Amino acid sequence: MKKVVMAVAVLCLLGTMMPAAFADMTAGGNRLVSLQNDDGGWDWPLDDGDSTNASPVNTIGPIAIGLAQAYRAGGMVDAAQAAALQSAGSLLLAKTNNFSPSDGYLAAELDSIFGGTTYTDHVRTYFYDALAAGTYDRNGAGTLYDTAGYVDLVRTARANQGIANLAAWDLGMGLYAAQQAGADTSAWIAGVEAEVNELDGSAYYDVIGLAGAVIGLASVGDNFDPTAGEHQAAMGLGDLADILAGYQISGGGFTWNSAYLTAGNETVQETAYALLALNAVEGAIAGANYGSVISGAGNYLLSVQLLTGGWENYTGNGENNEITGEALWALSAVGTPTGPGVPQGQPVPEPASMMLLGLGLAGLGFRRFRQHV
Repeated sequence: MKKVVMAVAVLCLLGTMMPAAFADMTAGGNRLVSLQNDDGGWDWPLDDGDSTNASPVNTIGPIAIGLAQAYRAGGMVDAAQAAALQSAGSLLLAKTNNFSPSDGYLAAELDSIFGGTTYTDHVRTYFYDALAAGTYDRNGAGTLYDTAGYVDLVRTARANQGIANLAAWDLGMGLYAAQQAGADTSAWIAGVEAEVNELDGSAYYDVIGLAGAVIGLASVGDNFDPTAGEHQAAMGLGDLADILAGYQISGGGFTWNSAYLTAGNETVQETAYALLALNAVEGAIAGANYGSVISGAGNYLLSVQLLTGGWENYTGNGENNEITGEALWALSAVGTPTGPGVPQGQPVPEPASMMLLGLGLAGLGFRRFRQHV
């Protein structure tokens, strides 16, 4: 492992976006406002028709942070979007033992928008500090976790699902969240590094796994030199980012799996996280420049936005609130995207419906998109 001094990556910087891009983000933000449940969360994947039903609490991070970026893009003057963010914040403040790795970055974003430290204080007290003390009683089940134990739980659960590559995504975003919330990151770093060493391009979700890991590593300035696995030849974070950039398809989108680099295999979720990862590396490594790759990814995201204002993961897959949030988050990091043609997709092998035991995942009948833990 190598460590170098790097600038902390910034994932939410707004470039000089064209008015059309701002309008598209506003439409996406308004779509999320219209679909928000009474409790401040959102249904997954889209809308069960009853806003009084309880929302899944494991996806409020990636959905609400997309709404936050739409709110920022519009100059933070939209009262409905502000109210929706405050409602999402209330749901976050209601958590005490059912946190997800993404909650830390949402807390930091809400504090940045509304001022103070209310949200990060809450997440630190009930999640990060409890993990540090080894007293985190996840879901009130009576089993106490420290940070290393919680990280191992995520890794084991994903492996047991048969989709081990996703743990790199979970933990990479968890590392970014911990860094944003000002929590100790050592156990998260160890978990991400271990997962990078185990990424497997012959299995599902290696691209999103690498993207999440790169985001996390860049956020803490960890120039990790893999010691095993298919990325062992990489000499540090820059090489890992170069590998990730190579997973972009000619139309601008990123593939769902590194073995499928032809048009029709693009997905919004991989594209969003790859864009954020490369943007993070530009902020972390002096001289790193992925401008054309980032612009192409932004072009793709704009080109596949639905008429509703939301996004689906690929053509015909169906609109998904989490995908909308992630697309909005990624677009906030783009300069001046313009839209190319919309590529058509081919089917991707579909894993069986699975449950990530105890980590808050509802039934995962997913195909080319993943729900957060």
